[in-house]
Amino acid sequence: MHQPDEAPSRRSFLSLAGAAATSATLLQVMTGAVPATAAPVTDGLAKPAPRVGNGRTVAVLGAGPAGLAAALKFTEAGYRVTVLEAQGRVGGRTLTARPGDKISEVWADGSVRTQTCQFDKDLYLNLGAGRIPYHHQRMIDFCRRLKVPLEPYIHTTTANLLQTDKAWRGAPRPNRRIANDTRGYVAQLLAQAIPKATPGIDALTPAQRDQLTSLLIEFGALTEKEKEYVGSTRSGRAKTLTVNQLEEPVDPLLLKDLLASEFWKQNFYQDAKLDWHTTSFQPVGGMDNPWRHAAAALPAGTVRYNTPVFGIQLDGTGVNVGWTENGANKVERFDYCLSNIPLSVLRKQVTLYGFTDDFRSAVQDTPFAAACKVGWQANRRFWESERYQIFGGISWVDHEITQIWYPSNDYFSPTDKGTLTGAYNSYQKAETLGDRPHEERLGVARTGGTKLHDELAGNAIVPDALGMSIAWLKVPYQLGAWADWQPELPTHKKLYSTLIYPQGQDNFFVIGDQVSALPGWQEGALMSAEWAYEWIVNGKRAVRAPVQQVPDSRALTTGEI
Repeated sequence: MHQPDEAPSRRSFLSLAGAAATSATLLQVMTGAVPATAAPVTDGLAKPAPRVGNGRTVAVLGAGPAGLAAALKFTEAGYRVTVLEAQGRVGGRTLTARPGDKISEVWADGSVRTQTCQFDKDLYLNLGAGRIPYHHQRMIDFCRRLKVPLEPYIHTTTANLLQTDKAWRGAPRPNRRIANDTRGYVAQLLAQAIPKATPGIDALTPAQRDQLTSLLIEFGALTEKEKEYVGSTRSGRAKTLTVNQLEEPVDPLLLKDLLASEFWKQNFYQDAKLDWHTTSFQPVGGMDNPWRHAAAALPAGTVRYNTPVFGIQLDGTGVNVGWTENGANKVERFDYCLSNIPLSVLRKQVTLYGFTDDFRSAVQDTPFAAACKVGWQANRRFWESERYQIFGGISWVDHEITQIWYPSNDYFSPTDKGTLTGAYNSYQKAETLGDRPHEERLGVARTGGTKLHDELAGNAIVPDALGMSIAWLKVPYQLGAWADWQPELPTHKKLYSTLIYPQGQDNFFVIGDQVSALPGWQEGALMSAEWAYEWIVNGKRAVRAPVQQVPDSRALTTGEI
């Protein structure tokens, strides 16, 4: 991690910018071309087509999903692309921890605290983005083009658990019992209301009432005659089957306990919401693999690592960009600039020259949400044992940690080892968890996790030495998880409307999921890169009208209403 000790003053920045512009102009006059240093050898996926870009230059600030997607598109169109990445890796918040990887956080006192991943070989944990919904077709097509293999990501299994302190004496209950017993009771109440004079039902013909009754009997597994819910093997079996043991349903949970639990307030129905529908996918080997492939597909030298940007100046038909590289400050002029820098970082670490007051205000005032993850290497995949029979999915817990994710890969591993996401929360809970030191985060996650699995109570199966955590508000060059757009705040319409449109002479764009209809999702990042590309390359300029409504970041990232 490298940060400049001191950014240049406005005078020195402009001096460097002027020198850079003069040098570029003289070279173009002498050779009739852009500088040779801006023309890397083409390799990988990107295939320049000079007839489109004609050698014009594009600076992409940040090698996250939007930045790399844009870099590939512009390179293929014949533009000369430079990607400036502040860190020594690609992917941004699409971060996968593997053995030997270091995760650093900067705390309020200025201290830098670093963890080193101690997992066994070939084990990994996704500390940022974790899944690709089937209808996020930009992401799926991106992986297809780069030949990144995908595998199913399991969001929900009926063996997943829900624990609440409000019912069942705090003991967890399987998804299948909560889901199917609730369905049975609701179906019973509706079926018993059909013969009565009830608004809505009165409008049905006798034949339609019979059809509705038939539907409810099947929907809720009701008895044919009494139309009652007395339990069902949909919720599980009371005893293990043997040759002399016939199928017997488990006793249904009582309706009063289901209501007292308020399970629906713990994201139990998250998978009914569009961005969590089955089927979802994950890249084989780690969520960051598409972006590692993307960087490798670009011409050699396109991505320049450890090059934090300190200044951006709109300069008529171009954009001057200043960055630090190998301890020296540099400024270069580009025809276009696409900033994938999170707005939370842009306002703190980058000086902006020549931008409007509205744009500066939008950069300054756009809030970012917190998110926190904790995970371990488990030396035994206990969740897949006969006791639990959980193969992927999410269990929900009435605790600060909110949820536990089980891996959707390496089932029946010969080593019986795997990684478990022991906590994933956001907003206020993430701020609270993230303000704890790493060791305390592990302790909190362990305490919450034991409400579901007593195997987490000690270090024998899940050792703290093999634990990892991340608080995205503290990660350098990220400083948050996603732009926290809130439709109920009228000011957010103006901020969002300002940020989605280009600045200067249509040569500077903010990109990333932060300015998309899907904040917090990689699909949103690709959407924004596509928006900038269509505007610049294909001339599909949009009418600069205020948006009618901003995305609801909390709903889109957590499923909460």
